[in-house]
Amino acid sequence: MSEPESIFHDVTVIGAGWSGLMACKYMLEFGLTVTTLEKRSEVGGLWCYSEDPNIVTVMRTTKTTSSSSVTEMSDFPMPEEIGYFPKHADIFTYLKSYCDKFKLWPHIRLNHGVKSVEKRENIWRIECENGSLFTSKFLILCTGCVQKPNRVLEQTLLKDFAGKIYHSSELKSFVPEHKGKRVMLIGGGETASDVVEEWCDNVDRLIWSIPRGMHFFRKFAKILPNRQPQVLDKASSRAMKFIAPFTKGKPGLAWVCKWTTNGSLLAYQGHGISEWKNDAKFFHSFINKNGHVLDRVDYHHCVPKGAIESVKGTKVHFCDGTEEEVDIIIQCTGFKAEFPMLPAEIKTVPLTHNFKYLFNVEDPTLAFIGYVRPVIGSLITIAEVQSIFTAKVFSGMCELPSRDERQRIAVKDKLFWDDYFKDSSRRLSTLVEAFTYGDDIARLCGIFPDYWKMLKTNPRGVMTAIFAPYDGSCLRLNQPEYQEKALRHLRHQMSGTFSPIHLLLILFLRLIWFDFWLDVLGEIKYKIQCAGWWKKIRDCRPIRFLDWCWQAPKRWLFDCKTRA
Repeated sequence: MSEPESIFHDVTVIGAGWSGLMACKYMLEFGLTVTTLEKRSEVGGLWCYSEDPNIVTVMRTTKTTSSSSVTEMSDFPMPEEIGYFPKHADIFTYLKSYCDKFKLWPHIRLNHGVKSVEKRENIWRIECENGSLFTSKFLILCTGCVQKPNRVLEQTLLKDFAGKIYHSSELKSFVPEHKGKRVMLIGGGETASDVVEEWCDNVDRLIWSIPRGMHFFRKFAKILPNRQPQVLDKASSRAMKFIAPFTKGKPGLAWVCKWTTNGSLLAYQGHGISEWKNDAKFFHSFINKNGHVLDRVDYHHCVPKGAIESVKGTKVHFCDGTEEEVDIIIQCTGFKAEFPMLPAEIKTVPLTHNFKYLFNVEDPTLAFIGYVRPVIGSLITIAEVQSIFTAKVFSGMCELPSRDERQRIAVKDKLFWDDYFKDSSRRLSTLVEAFTYGDDIARLCGIFPDYWKMLKTNPRGVMTAIFAPYDGSCLRLNQPEYQEKALRHLRHQMSGTFSPIHLLLILFLRLIWFDFWLDVLGEIKYKIQCAGWWKKIRDCRPIRFLDWCWQAPKRWLFDCKTRA
């Protein structure tokens, strides 16, 4: 049987989700021919919502957890009417408009699921499930982090459970059959928060087990009573990062995260819940940005639990000695990124062994875009910087180091991030601090803003660039033809954010070790919560009244007023 005739391009991109579309756009921008293969009948990937439980997408009520300022693409701002935290339908429309704007549709092949990939004589051969064959000099994988549901607990800890077990990937909205049932969630990510929001008012009892603890952050909140709620990830200017470095846990600013998330300066890790505390420092572990869901725990609509010791029948035994009867378990345990189409010698290489988590060390004609996860911030921002770097390398505008140097740097980077996240679970192996990683890549490909050069030619502009919150347009500041437009957009994003006076206050609080002393008090609070005598008296009427008084600021400032 004769082999089908192949179609050649410089670059083949597998996956037409958010990252795949940006990869396609930048390949074209740098003069490369490209085709993008997508197995579904629409672009958008995860953001192309489907009711089909066999297709992994967002839930029906999902919104972005990073603001539009942090998430929008550098040369394609999001429409103001979709708000700070767009719904999935708005994101889907935005992505299709992106394809229209940059004329990507002729370069996208829908209903082209990839069956296999191999390399012959320095050419990648990509065979699709429909029999089509594509060849290219370069290959980019953009199939996304959310691929294969992680259901390993079903073969281990949950194997003796007598009730029904789900994975969050199957759930698009509340399941009517769960009405009045006793439901337990396992996992502390943002999908778990979405499930809590939908299930809480519809079930008899909701238990939320986060085995390894979690840090929380409310994405939209008031800081002072006389101010309107504001987007908290806009506290991301260059000046802010200099005064309160994210890599050091935001000294001088961490108290704001506690106060706005839970209405208490002693809310360690953003929640102040002993069952969910872990040993990771602030910004040295993944942060759940749906912190508003903590309201459900504070008002006893949801029961917080830590690690599970064993499960037998319908009884769950926890490591703290308590137990619960449950009818249904929902695993919010994440996903695994797999590449079954790749040759065996490549698909078994962990993403963390790649050069900058991006290029295959042995064969840098293969790149993986969109697999790096930020502690806080946007995966999309990182994917855009990766796309620019990849396009410059593939077009010959940037040169990668030698194979041995790539290997040395890959090992060094992995050791750095392993040490940085040493007290976290490391389930998200490609987790990074977004600005540290993004700045590194931006410098390698020459798009990190040249503030000194701007200072000589546009002093007012450089002040805007330093004090404005992070926005994708920062990536365009080195381009003379785009600089003024980027600065106008940054000035617009500055509205309602931290002023220089606030920055001086944050610097003062850092100098007096304000957050350090709050951490000490938070540790004392945690020890009291874990004490046996406290557990005996915490549910008595006087203590509950004192707790009600303690939470008055939270009810007044945050609850129902800070949901975006």
